[in-house]
Amino acid sequence: MLLSTLSDYINTNAPMSNIPELLGLHHGNPLGLHPIAIPILLLMLAVAMRIVNTVIYKKERRKLYPWLYAMWWLSVAATYYYCFSGDLPLFEDVDLGRKEISVGWFCQRQVVGLGWSLVGVALLSFVAYSMFNVLLHVIAHQSDRMGLTEKQWREWNWIIITMLLGASVAGIADNFVPITGIWIMIAYHVVVFLMVLVKLVVDTMRTHLFWRCLLSAVCFLVVFEAVTMLAIECIEGCIYLFLPIVGLFVSADARYKKKTLATDDAK
Repeated sequence: MLLSTLSDYINTNAPMSNIPELLGLHHGNPLGLHPIAIPILLLMLAVAMRIVNTVIYKKERRKLYPWLYAMWWLSVAATYYYCFSGDLPLFEDVDLGRKEISVGWFCQRQVVGLGWSLVGVALLSFVAYSMFNVLLHVIAHQSDRMGLTEKQWREWNWIIITMLLGASVAGIADNFVPITGIWIMIAYHVVVFLMVLVKLVVDTMRTHLFWRCLLSAVCFLVVFEAVTMLAIECIEGCIYLFLPIVGLFVSADARYKKKTLATDDAK
């Protein structure tokens, strides 16, 4: 019954780029923010997180971790607020023959023109890359504190690669067969969720720290969904520019520097 209802909805609406639309969840922008305000905030946070991330790694300033965590969660919260806003600019969906809300309106050629759409895709890609990079750094920090090795931490990379490949294939399919694109998107979401669940179980067996492992898994899923909504808008804005950007996303990596808990807490 659920699959039948979902199938009917997809065949009617084909909501490839708008996960909030797929879920039927929007809010009326209670803060009254201008549509460009949060994208600018996300860009500023991305730059700040990159700077703090670099200082932590190169200068061993581990006291900056609380600032990195705070900016990271602020960027995630801002992303969800923005993506689920119901008063974002509209664009004409040629497949549906009607206008719909566009999370990545600043990446849409028909809204801002070709030049600004390319700039929007590039800047949005930097924001998504930075969020993934900090996600890996945060999980590396937590993994180290739980006693996991660098090799065990890097297992998260396979999940990220799966997400990026799934988003790319879904985006390409949506460019030609929109209904196929949304089914691929749903499929790779399920696959990623299962991979995270397996990682949670395996790490719990390794460390016997269920709640910490669960926290890492939840953090990953929350950020994964936020970055997915942004990345899909890159695809919708300029599919052929996004493909090489996927390589940049996949290369996103945090430094894993082994520290003892005592040393970590002292710095």
